[in-house]
Amino acid sequence: MIEAYFDGLCEPKNPGGVATFGFVVHRDGKTVHEGHGLAATPYSDGATNNVAEYTGVLKALEWFVLQGMVKEKIVLRGDSELVVKQLKGEYKVKSPLLAPFYKKVRELSSQFPSLTFEWVPRERNREADRLTNLAYAEYTGQKMRAPTTDTMSVDLVFGAERDAVAAALRKAGIEAKATAVPGGTRVQVDLPAEPEALRPLLKLKARLEQGS
Repeated sequence: MIEAYFDGLCEPKNPGGVATFGFVVHRDGKTVHEGHGLAATPYSDGATNNVAEYTGVLKALEWFVLQGMVKEKIVLRGDSELVVKQLKGEYKVKSPLLAPFYKKVRELSSQFPSLTFEWVPRERNREADRLTNLAYAEYTGQKMRAPTTDTMSVDLVFGAERDAVAAALRKAGIEAKATAVPGGTRVQVDLPAEPEALRPLLKLKARLEQGS
């Protein structure tokens, strides 16, 4: 199976900054290709974060087509909830700026019999994020921001059955070890040592324990 990740950014302001994209392709867990570059004319009205995200999707799909990989089973993941939900048909595309990008992606997607779009949290999209930052650094001549390498080990007990917890973790894109314990499920996971990194896990815990 092919797993690919895309990302986009627009800095120092959005819109109207420098919009860049990045994508990375894995086959059976090994990196086979990386791509990055400008997503729009710098400092123009068309330079936005969402344009950059869509460009990452397009560039990945175009690379698959050029490589003759359209018949492969492909999962394309990104941390933009808006873009992923639009591509899955869960959100409508209301922006005139994004509509042409959406149309092009749908046209390309029709060539793939087994293509799935998935949302992942930002901490699982670090390779593509690194490539967007590399493109930005190459254009601006600035140094790349150092990636966050520090992690924290989290050990929580969820007051819910293991199967339900494991399924919810997978759906949320959280890679964690779930072990049945008396009265619930022990969840162990390594997360980036950042204030916001724990929030999705705690929200998931609260939702499961409330039975919603």
